Order: sequence, then C-alpha cells, then structure tokens
Amino acid sequence: MSNLAFSKRIALRYLWSKRSEAFITIISIISVLGVAIGVIVLTVTMAIMTGFETELRNKVVGSSHIFVQKVGGKIYDWENTRDQISKIPEVRTIGAYTQHQVLVSTEGRTKGILVRGIQEGGTFADELQRYVPAQADVDALFKPVQSRVETVELGTQSASLPGIIIGRELARNLLLYKGSKVSLLSPEVGSTPFGLVPRFKRFVVVGVYTSGLTGYEDGLAYVSLPDAQQFFRLGKSISGIEVSLHAVDEAPRIAEKILSTLGGIGSGFYVQDWTQSNKELWEAIQLEKRVYFIVLLLIIVMASFSIISMLIMVVLEKRRDIAVLKTLGARTSSIGWIFRLQGAIIGVVGVSLGLIGGFLGCVGLETYGFPLPEKVFPTSTVPVQIDLINFVAVGIAAFLICLLSTWYPVRRASAVEPSEVLRYE
Repeated sequence: MSNLAFSKRIALRYLWSKRSEAFITIISIISVLGVAIGVIVLTVTMAIMTGFETELRNKVVGSSHIFVQKVGGKIYDWENTRDQISKIPEVRTIGAYTQHQVLVSTEGRTKGILVRGIQEGGTFADELQRYVPAQADVDALFKPVQSRVETVELGTQSASLPGIIIGRELARNLLLYKGSKVSLLSPEVGSTPFGLVPRFKRFVVVGVYTSGLTGYEDGLAYVSLPDAQQFFRLGKSISGIEVSLHAVDEAPRIAEKILSTLGGIGSGFYVQDWTQSNKELWEAIQLEKRVYFIVLLLIIVMASFSIISMLIMVVLEKRRDIAVLKTLGARTSSIGWIFRLQGAIIGVVGVSLGLIGGFLGCVGLETYGFPLPEKVFPTSTVPVQIDLINFVAVGIAAFLICLLSTWYPVRRASAVEPSEVLRYE
C-alpha cells in the first residue's frame, strides 16, 4: 500500500466515526455545511453583481460602443468619414447624431434637457426602439406630424410639426403625454428686428421611452437628425458618429484602429470608446465586485476555523494512534497527509455542494425574479448572470482556504513523539 493510499484510508476513517468519536463527525459535517454556505453566498452575490454590471452597461452604453467626434464640435464631410469607418470588418452599424442643450417649455413648466438628433436607421434609432412601446412611435420621429396649434392672429389651425421622443420621467415631471406640444428654446440667440432673441421651435411628443435609468429619462430627448440640423442651424454638419461593434469588449482596440484609419491625432478627430466615456462608473463597479468578493470570502475563512478545531480535536484524540503508527514505521509525511486529506476532503465536498447550491440559487433568481423599485435600480427584478469564471474563482479560493487551514493541525500531528505518548498512556 502506498503512503498516500495509507493516509487516505486513515483520513476517511477518522472523518466518519460511528462510535466514541461521533462528535468529531458532527463537527466535520458542520464544517462542510459552513464551507458550502459560504460558497453559495459568494457565488450568488458575484452572479448578481455581474448581472447588475451587464444590465447597467446595456442601459448606459446600449449599442453605441464608440463615438467619433472632431475638434471644434462639428463634422462637415461626415459621409466620407462614415464610409471610411464602415470598411473596418469589426464594425456592425454606424449612425450620425447631433447633441445640444435646450430648454423645454410647456404650460408654464420649463426644464433644461439634452436633445439628441438621430439618423433614421442609425445605431441610436435601433437602440431607442428597445425602450419605446411601439415601432410606429419611432417611425413617427422621422415624419412631420399634423397637429392642431393655436395662434393669436389666426386662432386654431392645422400645422406640420416635427416629432420628439421624451423619457418617462420627463413626461411625469412636465405632465406630458403622446400628442402633447412642447417648445424647445436654444441658448444660441438669433438676430431679429427686435434685437437678439433665443431660437425656439415647437415639437409634438410622438412617443415616450422607458429605460429604467431615471437620470436619462428626465434629461434626454430625441429628435430626427434633419430637424436638429435645421433648428440648431448646423447645415449638413453633425456633432459626431456613433459606432456599434460585433464584439463589445474589443471597443478599445477598434477605437484605436478607427483613429488610425481617419488619419491619426493630426486629423483633428478624437475617438472615445464606452470604457472611457463612463470610466469612473465601470472602475467603481469593478472595485465594488472585488471588495464584495474579499468580504464574503471571510465567511469561508470563518468556516475554516471549524475545520481547524475539528482537526486539532482529532490530533488530540488520536495521539496514541499516531504514536503507534510512527512506532510501526509510518513516516512523518504520511501522518501529515492524513490531516491534509481530511481538510481537502471537507473542502472538496463543501465547495462542490456550495457550487451546486449557488448555481441552483442563481437559476431560481433568474427564473422567478426578485422585485426591485424601478426608480432606484435600472431594472425591475434582480439581474443574475451566471459567469463560469466567477464560479471557478470562488471554488479555487474556497478550496485553498480549506487546505491552508490544515497547516497547524498537521504541524501538531507531525510533532507527536511516540516515546513521550506511549510512556504515559
């Protein structure tokens, strides 16, 4: 019989005792359950954190992974720029956009918002469709809307107004609904016979989007690109180009490739990918995940103390057996492996049960959901994303902790002197 097989046989016998050492067996079961519970809590928490990160990224970033802009704020020959970018194989879709601050006014209520002019069939238009109930509402954004308006001179008459899609939170704050008419006032002034006055234009609400992010819903509205160009007197120019990729994680590399394609830094273009535009947010989420991992790992560390206690009790209970085994020729290393294997067995069983329980818990949360207040979180239920890397990292970390917990008991067992023990027992 090999030394390892010998140690394994003794370790299993010590772990599962049915007689006088039954109390040690109970502690072993408690140790297994402690490790399993720690692994379950850690895996479920990491799955929820990953789910929140993915959900937030989908809401904030959406399909716009890279933004191409130019020094000075305007891109004039943007069709040529679009054609150059579209030749890059990793690019999925491209869309032009404008972006300006305005004051929205209706029925005595005013609020400063950001208005984004989007291209029909562009990336922003496709993304907006995900948050607007009806496809017809998005289509109406790119068509003039016949509406009844009141004027002082002519009274009520029919007029063709451009459409605007606003967020649900803005609609609530300004008491707007589909069909409401609003006035947009630009901070840029225009010269008239009466002096300098701000430019304004009337729009009709053709749809209300719901993204789950109240900050965006309250401060961001969409109009068609031609209407924005006309209102802000941009001519044929735009504010930037948004690019959607096939592989989201490749955004930093593709951003550098796009900049190189456009002529580098000297061309006046600057390219920003989604990891840069919300860098502080993503770094905060990653830091939070690491902190949660370390803090919750302490649950498994606490469970390892029961493993240490159990193994020390076994060493004290089996001092005579250890002395006899050494007298019969058992090596010190073989004695140490008895207790290492006990810790390893507890670790394997506990980690395995914990990973299975964590997976089932994640599936249960994903299937049945856990409601959340929509005004606080970007989703109505707890988001769960099962990531194999998280499960592997938790399993390895938990097993190593269980293995390290055997260090002191192994040292105590290896230090047993047969002559001292057998002399008095």
